Amino acid sequence: MGDSRLSNDDIARMAGVKPSSVSNWKKRHSDFPEPDQETRYAADEIARWLTRRRIPANVRLPGEGTDSTFADRFRKALGGSRTGDEASHRPPVSAARPVPDSEWKPPSDLWNELEKRRGAADMDAYEELVIALLHLHRHARPHWAALVRAANEPSPDRIGHLLTNILAQHRPRHRGVAEALRRIRPVLWSDWQLAEIVRILDQACSGAPGDARPAARTAITCRFLLDRFATADRVRGAEFYTPDHLVRLMVRLLDPKPGDHVHDPCCGNGSLLAGAAAYVEQRSGESQSLTITGQALGERSLRLAKLNLAIHGTNPEGKLRRADPLRKDLHQEQRFDVILANPPFNKSHWSQGDPAGDPRWRYGAPPQHNANFAWLQHIAGKLSSQGRAAVLMPNVAAVSASEQEAAIRAGMVKDGVVEAVIMLPEQLFRATPVPITLWLLRRRPRQESGRVLFIDARTLGAKADRAHRVLRDDDIGRIVGACDEWRRLGAAYTGIAGFSASATKEMIEADGRVLAPNRYVVPERHSDAQADQRIRELHAELARLREEAAVIDAHVDHALKGVFG
Repeated sequence: MGDSRLSNDDIARMAGVKPSSVSNWKKRHSDFPEPDQETRYAADEIARWLTRRRIPANVRLPGEGTDSTFADRFRKALGGSRTGDEASHRPPVSAARPVPDSEWKPPSDLWNELEKRRGAADMDAYEELVIALLHLHRHARPHWAALVRAANEPSPDRIGHLLTNILAQHRPRHRGVAEALRRIRPVLWSDWQLAEIVRILDQACSGAPGDARPAARTAITCRFLLDRFATADRVRGAEFYTPDHLVRLMVRLLDPKPGDHVHDPCCGNGSLLAGAAAYVEQRSGESQSLTITGQALGERSLRLAKLNLAIHGTNPEGKLRRADPLRKDLHQEQRFDVILANPPFNKSHWSQGDPAGDPRWRYGAPPQHNANFAWLQHIAGKLSSQGRAAVLMPNVAAVSASEQEAAIRAGMVKDGVVEAVIMLPEQLFRATPVPITLWLLRRRPRQESGRVLFIDARTLGAKADRAHRVLRDDDIGRIVGACDEWRRLGAAYTGIAGFSASATKEMIEADGRVLAPNRYVVPERHSDAQADQRIRELHAELARLREEAAVIDAHVDHALKGVFG
């Protein structure tokens, strides 16, 4: 049924709702499938979207349970027949075996092809152009279709003018990204360059029948290109781009739920916030129930973050603002259920005055020359009663000899704020070689505190290229699995040799208040079977060498007899 094209009324009838409900879905959910030029929808895309929409209890029909979705009704109606048994010959909507969104990947040569078309424009301007075009692809399909038609003209000498007009028309409808779109300057590229860029992006985001949803393809392409731009153009405004594999690890460890308030105090280009929304949407279809907020340290980061969130289906209007939270917290009275952060590492001169006068530093004033423990304490203090946080830090934060920082570490451990410390592999960031550690923080009652989980994950990951490693799905699963088991078992958790361990606050105090996982994780011992096999191999090698020595001795004796008679 992948070829079926349905009207708004068809969808309403098959899902058992009013046409106005379908209209509301389209207005409220930016990932609702796009119609064709005749305003009709692909049945398989609608069915897939409806699988994430559970039927509320007050409108369930007899036989429908708590797990029933509107997709169940839709497929049943699609498979039913108005003319006897005609529909019994129809294949089910799911017969196309659609590719899961998480498995779809853009073309491997996408970056190289785009890089060739950059021309003389600087990388920042080019990045904003490309991401803005993806926003048009995601949210303005008729305008995008017009750009593609212009790009395919034998002489596309009007596409720059067309793009300028389209951006002007698009801005009032998307106020959350209006400033980002206003900054785009098509005149920096020739019409031929713009035409090729549009064609490349259109082909990259196109899919075959059964591929990931169009909205998902655009979002995945956005994440891929943000990563490549970060590689090519270093660090901007002291904010790092967080690679997608790290985003997935951090989000899975915190497991955001529908209705949570998710915050990033230094959101960069919004990758962590977008990842949280995608996680909730994939599991429940209720990402719109999340409250998402963030602060960006720079104007350019703010523009990119808004575009990124919008491409991922979250309206950024009023949710993201620019300010350094260590100097100006725009959310002083708010507390958050989930905080994800990748703050600037080892930042100096971070405080406007004497840090000792700031009431946020519950565990001690951080040193002026390094903001690492300002970030950690700021984030810990912003957690709700059930709040949890994942914060990337340089390894030095866990082991620094500074008495101020050691005292802060000890205070956070004693108070039960530090849940886990995870030492990650090197070379996970394209823009910096600094080795990193992931801190998990949680607002807990004091009586539940006392233990910290340590994970030494330095051996995980795979080489993506000479200077870059990535965490594979199995690596992420192993880390998340260890955390889940530790949370479930508590004091009974025994750890995994060479990988994880649980330590009490007394053990940590005795070890100099150091939070480096390799200080607590027991080294992995080779099995007796491995040792026995190695001994057998060495014995065999020794026997072979003795035989060779005997043969050589015999030859030498024979030669000497010939010389001396």
